[in-house]
Order: sequence, then structure tokens, then C-alpha cells
Amino acid sequence: MVPKPSEPGRRDPEVSIAANGAEVFTLGVRPGAVRLVFLSHSYFPALGGSERFVQGLAEGAARHGFTTTVVTRQDPGTAAREEVGGVTVVRLPMRNLAGFHFPRRYRPTLRELRPDLVHLIGNRVWAADYYLPYAGSFDWAQVMTGIGFYQYEMHRRWWDRWYFERYLPRRIGRLDRYVACTPHERDQLLGWGVAPGRLAVVPLGIPLGEFEGRPSEPGPVRDRWGLGTPFVALYAGGYYENKRVDRLVRSVAATGGRWGLVAFGRDVPSSPYSRPVVEGLARALGARTRFQEAVSRPAFLEGLAASDVAVLGSSYEGFGLFLLEAMAMGRPFVAYRTGVAPELAASGAGFAVATEAEFTDALRQLEDASLRGRMGARGRELVANYSVDREVLDYLALYEQTVAARRPGGAGSVP
Repeated sequence: MVPKPSEPGRRDPEVSIAANGAEVFTLGVRPGAVRLVFLSHSYFPALGGSERFVQGLAEGAARHGFTTTVVTRQDPGTAAREEVGGVTVVRLPMRNLAGFHFPRRYRPTLRELRPDLVHLIGNRVWAADYYLPYAGSFDWAQVMTGIGFYQYEMHRRWWDRWYFERYLPRRIGRLDRYVACTPHERDQLLGWGVAPGRLAVVPLGIPLGEFEGRPSEPGPVRDRWGLGTPFVALYAGGYYENKRVDRLVRSVAATGGRWGLVAFGRDVPSSPYSRPVVEGLARALGARTRFQEAVSRPAFLEGLAASDVAVLGSSYEGFGLFLLEAMAMGRPFVAYRTGVAPELAASGAGFAVATEAEFTDALRQLEDASLRGRMGARGRELVANYSVDREVLDYLALYEQTVAARRPGGAGSVP
């Protein structure tokens, strides 16, 4: 079912592909006859947001009968070539010269795979840097998903402005489609001069089956945290410069011991908001906190179920999958106005704020159990629009349309 225009997760009818499981393949291209190649800077067993996005798409396409390959970098301990979840994973060795990483045999490998469609994931990463300059020389269909514009939003130095405002729009002009994750991302591209017909909007999704049948009440893990506060907020995502865990610490401290904070994620020593920095801040402010390294998926889900609220202090998010996970668990969220947070908050699943004072006020409001219950129920209702299954079907419909347009007798590439 295609979401109604007023629902979150909506696809803009002018630039998007509407799909459902019964009617997705309608353009005369047999899935088994289509060779898909995904280009990603890294891949499973890496567990970042973009890696999970690519894995979900690639394995979903394979389940639907597409011949699917992921080309990525070879990390220590990984095989150069293997089958994972029905997907062929080709990992390229990298050369490091003066701090720059160069993939070995990148373009020759792509030509040997003879793809019908290449889906490029990310921007300002090696997978894009060594592909986009040659995009006009390839005869296969080409789709790109950047998942936001991190460097542009976080730094906006002159070379970032040149790359995103001038270089990237020209390169997108050589592709068939660019797929934005949010309307905001699409609007940025329109402002940089990308033709509307080359743009689609498909929100990211999560595997909703992970959350089915999970307890809605906190378990013993909450006692093990030992925070001693009536309410607990949970954050997961790491200590990157955009994640701003310091904001969370200050907002929790401002509640005067009513709220505690649990944070999961990999430390980033180069970040101005690394784990030692925010731990020191918490001690100075007397905030009740527990900081942990990245945890297993089961431990993360157990922790989310044990919390009252999910919190995100990010100054920038390309999307914000963590908020969808909170909604699927029936937990409201408090986040800053970035990524998909404003859209989700406007639908009643949580709060999107602009300042630390507003963040603290939202936490105080969420001490009301009835409000948490209403927002949690609304989130569970809405998150069905953000399932990874729906995301896969939308992308497969887009792939099929793009490949069919490239073939003899097709309507031609997107204008």
C-alpha cells in the first residue's frame, strides 16, 4: 500500500516509485535477468548505518531473484570474495598513499561484473570519488544514494561548497537517478540545480521483525545500570563530532537527578566529544550516566526496551535510523531538528527540539507515563511506513524502471 500524502514516510508522487509486493515488477524486466552491483565504502561485518542500509538492499534484492554483487573495500580478516546472505561480496585491497586510499582494480572489476545497474552509495568516500569522474563513460544504468551531505553540513569549507554545490550536481546529471532519504535532502539538490526528474525520495527502513514480541517493560538490565534515577534515556550511535553526546549530558544533568543517561557506541578519540570528554563533563555536572562501548545487537535491543525514552543530540543526521528503532520498540524520542526527526515528531512519535533548554523540557514532559504511552503507541503505528521490506520494494521498482528505460525499445534514460 502506498502511504497517503499526509503520512510520514510518504513518497513524493512526482519523483518517486510506488510499489507493493504484488505488483512491483510490471515493466517487463525479469528479476533474474538483471545484474545489480552495489558500490559501498565498507560492508558487513561492519555495522554502521550505511553498511546496514546496503546490506538490507542487497540481500532483499537477492531474495527477490536479482543477481546481486557488492563491491567494497577489503578489511583485515575478511575474504576477497565470498557469498553472504545470497549476495556475492567482492572486496578490493586498498593502497594508502599520503593519507589517501586508492582501491585496486576498481573499474576493471566493475566491467568484469557486466552489471545492468550500478547503485552507488555515499559521497565524499572512495567508492564515489573513484566512480563519479567516469560515470559518463559507462553504458549500464546508474543510481546513487548519498544518505545526506555530512561534510557540507558539518564544515562547509570552500572545497565542500564547491563539491556539493557545483561538482556533485554536474555528476548527478550523468546518472539515471539520485535517491534522497528525506525531502530535505531532495530540496538541497534541487537548490543546487539538479533536475527534478532525476530525483526520487525513498526513506530508509528497519527490519520490523526484530521488534515483534519483545517485552514493553524494562527488564533486569535496568537494575544492572545502577543509575538510581526514576527515568532513563538511551542513546546509541558513537561519539562522533556530529553526534553531540555532550548535549545529552547537559540536558540530563539539568533535570536534577530525575533522568539518567545510558550511551552505547564506539569511541572516536579524534572527536571533540569523545567518550573521555563527555565522561568528564558528566562528572563535573553530577549527571547520572553510564557509558558503554558498542554492544551486540541483542544487547542493544534489550537496552532500548529497558529505557523510557530514546535520545539523539546530533547536530546533523543524514536520516536517523535510531529513531525508527525506538518507535518500533514503542519508545518516544527526543532529538534535534535534523534528518528525519522533524517529520517523525510532527506525526506525534516524539519531540524535535532546537535548544538544550527545549530538550530538558521535553524530558520533563515525558515523565508523564500517559504521554510516553501515547507517543510510543503512535510511533509503533507509524513505523510500518519505514520497514526495510517496503524500502527494498521501492528500490527494486526504481531499478526495474531504470533498466527497462535503458534497453532497446525503452523510454530512454530519465530526462
